[in-house]
Amino acid sequence: MGHGKETPRQKMIGMMYLVLTALLALNVSAEVLNAFILIDNSLRATTENTIAKNGDIYSKFEAAVKENPAKTKGWKDKADKVGAKSNKLYVDIDSLKYLIVRTADGPDGRPDSIQKKDDTNVPGQIMITERVDGKMRATILKEEIADYRDFLISLVGDKPENAPLINTLKQNLSTDDIKGQGGEKVPWEVANFEHLPMAGVITLMSKMQADIRNAESDVLTYLYSQIDAGSFKFNKIEAIVNAPTNYVLKGQPYTAQVFIAASDSTVDPVIKLDGGSTLPVKNGKGIFTGNTSTPGVKTWGGVIEMVHPQTKQILKFPFTSTYTVGEAALVVSPTKMNVFYIGVDNPVDVSVPGIDPNKVHVAISNGSIRKKGKAYVVRVKKTGKVYISASIDTESGKKSMGRKVFRVKRVPDPVAYIGDKRKGSVTKGWLAAQSGIKAVLKGFDFDLKFRVVYFKLSYTDKGFTKEKVVRSNSFGTIRSQLRKIPSGKKVYFEDIQAVGPDGSKRDLGTLVLRVK
Repeated sequence: MGHGKETPRQKMIGMMYLVLTALLALNVSAEVLNAFILIDNSLRATTENTIAKNGDIYSKFEAAVKENPAKTKGWKDKADKVGAKSNKLYVDIDSLKYLIVRTADGPDGRPDSIQKKDDTNVPGQIMITERVDGKMRATILKEEIADYRDFLISLVGDKPENAPLINTLKQNLSTDDIKGQGGEKVPWEVANFEHLPMAGVITLMSKMQADIRNAESDVLTYLYSQIDAGSFKFNKIEAIVNAPTNYVLKGQPYTAQVFIAASDSTVDPVIKLDGGSTLPVKNGKGIFTGNTSTPGVKTWGGVIEMVHPQTKQILKFPFTSTYTVGEAALVVSPTKMNVFYIGVDNPVDVSVPGIDPNKVHVAISNGSIRKKGKAYVVRVKKTGKVYISASIDTESGKKSMGRKVFRVKRVPDPVAYIGDKRKGSVTKGWLAAQSGIKAVLKGFDFDLKFRVVYFKLSYTDKGFTKEKVVRSNSFGTIRSQLRKIPSGKKVYFEDIQAVGPDGSKRDLGTLVLRVK
């Protein structure tokens, strides 16, 4: 076991931690706070990969128990205890993260979308000021981490050959006081939670979770290595084809690793492809580079040959795999409809299949487009056509993915209503009881509000026409007149004008009712 040498993943997490602690010492700006979020996202993604890796090791324990329970059950039981304690500590930290964020951001707050990134009070309040059974939450967490660390070390045992692994566990799960800038000792609780911006604290806690999963991985690997699987490891041998992706763009290389799942590190296999060529092998793994000059589904395969270390017999393991070469294409889908409307937020989805959204750059020919969550919002100012285009980042620079055309229309005119009436007969009492005239958009997907700002009331009484101008939508100034309209007469609400959310005025015409 070579636990003294850190894996690239562990080196990356360690470097993130150095960057994080350096940033926390600064007077953080919005850009720095956003950097914490990027680091936290990377830590969570790395942790998910480690969880998946650990799941594979647990699966190996299951298979080993089925193969030889008498020899392997004890080691599997220890692995299960590691999993239970790891999961509990991981979930406890996750619960604390939610408690901190929701105390600051409200009941719907989430650690992966912090609003009050620069809040330096709540983390200290939750973890240090408040007490649970007389103890700071930070102290309780510190004790849980120390207990977890000591448990893992007890499983590894005090053997000289295990010293590198034990040192790694002590370092990554350390709860020692931390040396401050002036050389003084700062308590672990204070160094991690007091007077730090919430974005930094949450990132530190994500780092703790990553360390837990890495420690779990190291100890699981050690426990599995203790199983003497020599009597059956070649019985389950199989060819594995491992590729980063089975979907590539035209012109981009397709690479894959082909290897024996339980290979002997002292003997490289011979990997022959269909057609007779042989793959180069490095550290027991063959590297295959496929043809991507034309689009379509590509099938390839061959046979892996390996000499059995005892019988010297040549074992052959056939394998086959496929990958797809696709043409890159821009996909722009309007969320509401196939047009954009002036003066409103038009939601739209923009993506390029097979490309990381962070590498897609979007532009519009006439108007503005901005990112909102995972989608975009378009604003346009005049009718006609607009073009949405996109480019992607490639190793050789930016590459245009084309453009899509959209029609631009004006929001349709609303319709004037009094209550639920546009015409017909009403009583004087009903009419006088209404609040005023409202402008309603019928059958329009957007939730827009128009406001009536002008209308003219007119009716005839004893041969004379009576009129009243109202510069609002309210009947407040004409309610007494409405009660005096003679029965059988028509009442006219003329020249009705409304203003939309974009400030444009709309002429809604005349609304006529007959008074019973």
